Amino acid sequence: MELGNTWHGHREPRSRLIGRYIENWLNGTIEKQSAYADKVREIYYSHYPDPADRRIKFKTSGDAHSDLRENRQIVMRRLRGEIKFESDIEEAMVEALPDQERMTLYRLLLARVGLLAVKIPAVTTQGAAQDLGRFAREFAEAVEAVGELLGDGVIDRNDAPEQLQRAQKELDDLIGAAFTYKVAITAARDQQS
Repeated sequence: MELGNTWHGHREPRSRLIGRYIENWLNGTIEKQSAYADKVREIYYSHYPDPADRRIKFKTSGDAHSDLRENRQIVMRRLRGEIKFESDIEEAMVEALPDQERMTLYRLLLARVGLLAVKIPAVTTQGAAQDLGRFAREFAEAVEAVGELLGDGVIDRNDAPEQLQRAQKELDDLIGAAFTYKVAITAARDQQS
């Protein structure tokens, strides 16, 4: 899947990108769709614990089989664009994905506006020496992974998928380690003000 998806020369609507990405991941498997829809319902309800705040009315009759089937239809209709994709449910739909797929989708969504998606590491102001060691290690691993891709002088579709994935992961780890210092420096500057 490419960054910067377009549709007839224009940027693909956000809801279509999300729906297409998740549908591809679900791969048409009914059981996977039902389990995913149930996880979306669970996350959505945790985001909106007050029923009055919920725009999406998931089925909760007590008949598990019927509820799963109905909730699968609620989610799939939105993914396929049959019903307008409400922003209230978007976070739950994205969060219900497994970690790797969720990060890939975040990268695609943020690339649309020229931003990067990396996990924010747990930031501690203590242990700066340990954090510097992690930063150095992540830098070395990123250089090694990118170096493997540049064996032929270019990074392109001919590179092995596992090498591309590893390089992307290592660069994300490096950005996360650098972010630890950025937060510490920003906090120190704020304390000076």
